[in-house]
Amino acid sequence: MKDEYPDSKSDLFAGFIERCTNLAGPQGTVAMITMQSWMFLSSYEKLRASLLSKQRITTMLHLGARAFDSIGGEVVSSTAFTLVNVSPEARSTARKRAGAFIRLVDGASEAEKKNALSTALEVRAKEAGFHVASDVDFTAIPGSPIVYWLSEKMRAAFRVGKPLGEIVELLVGLRTGDNGRFIRQWWEVSQDRTMFNCESLQCAETSGRRWFPYNKGGAFRRWYGNHEHVINWEQDGREIEEGLAERYPYMVPQGKTLVRGQGRGRYFSPSVSWSDISSGEAAFRRYPHGFIHDSTGHSGFGDQTTLDQITLLLNSKFVMEVMKVVAPTLHFHVGYVGLVPVAAGVRELPTVTIDMLVATAREDWNATETSWNFVQNPLVPLMLMASGDLD
Repeated sequence: MKDEYPDSKSDLFAGFIERCTNLAGPQGTVAMITMQSWMFLSSYEKLRASLLSKQRITTMLHLGARAFDSIGGEVVSSTAFTLVNVSPEARSTARKRAGAFIRLVDGASEAEKKNALSTALEVRAKEAGFHVASDVDFTAIPGSPIVYWLSEKMRAAFRVGKPLGEIVELLVGLRTGDNGRFIRQWWEVSQDRTMFNCESLQCAETSGRRWFPYNKGGAFRRWYGNHEHVINWEQDGREIEEGLAERYPYMVPQGKTLVRGQGRGRYFSPSVSWSDISSGEAAFRRYPHGFIHDSTGHSGFGDQTTLDQITLLLNSKFVMEVMKVVAPTLHFHVGYVGLVPVAAGVRELPTVTIDMLVATAREDWNATETSWNFVQNPLVPLMLMASGDLD
């Protein structure tokens, strides 16, 4: 596969797509039913680029999961489509010709999808799942995913906006190599050996403390929260970096003895952060200074105002729709998030808005006993007042 089908080596079904288009003659047509993953995942980007330059998608039934009762389950998500080989001299014109796409991913059975197909063919409207899109529309999106349902305004956002990765510094964080050894819940360790508000690597090293806040991502929370863990960063993280060098000797730079953690230059800096994995939408949070970020607590860095405005944008409905395009799996890696288009108007977003949102989320987080700023359960005064013990 690697030698014969380099653009489709990720999976055998993708190899069959490439092979069938090669077997079809000039202007020949190929009709197939395959897994839908080639439409979106980055591992099939080269295959999509090849198909969109040498062939044209003329029709597609995007079936999704549960399209065939004999197979069943959510694992098998499929698509049926036709491709037409296009001659080199006709490609510039052919790429602008629209194909017909019918979205049937919401049906829970073969019968439901069949009924939805009949409705889409009769009504021929977006509301019924009937869409038209050209190959040029797909190439306007980074990675050229086959996102035929996008509106023209959404596609235009990618054309005019700057990728988020060009506006803030997006970094994967530290991978300890042994979390059980180096990471604890903050209440498991001595507070006398913990420092919660360190502002730099130098501050951490000179403090003589052992434990520092650690951003591991965590559960779905927007704006603020998930401050639960601490990491052993004593002596500038020497024990961790020696452990990495011992465990992964091939990662030690020539002439060095340690493996430096990823994103090290931004440790303890304020950030906007999100969890790497989510079963639903991504949730973006502001982190103050004092944290080391983990490889699953992806983070963006920049000046205070920019981070506030970007956080407002990232938690918007617009970006939630964009994420369905650029991050089609359960992972929200920095490479995907970095593709989010950002218009110049982001500079006009009022930071006072996020101040209020973060303050509300902070108050909610600190009302739980697992917060290191917890003082009192907010229900206690109400209970005392109800009992007459508090005026």
